[in-house]
Amino acid sequence: MSFFKQAKKYGFPVAVGSSALFASAMASAEGQQDLAAVIKAALTSGQTNYGLVTAGVITMAALGFGVAMIVGWLRK
Repeated sequence: MSFFKQAKKYGFPVAVGSSALFASAMASAEGQQDLAAVIKAALTSGQTNYGLVTAGVITMAALGFGVAMIVGWLRK
């Protein structure tokens, strides 16, 4: 049997089983930590990432605008 036929035949059950096993393992490991502290850490990390992405987008827009202005000025 070819690899693709086996993947088609067994792919979904293996994916469901492995994801269920992984989720249960993560749930049991998470129970030992303080959930509020984990959520606060995730919020802080998300806010930091949001700030970095916003600054990066504004910087890229400013650079693009500046390069376009310089190229336009040089073409005159």
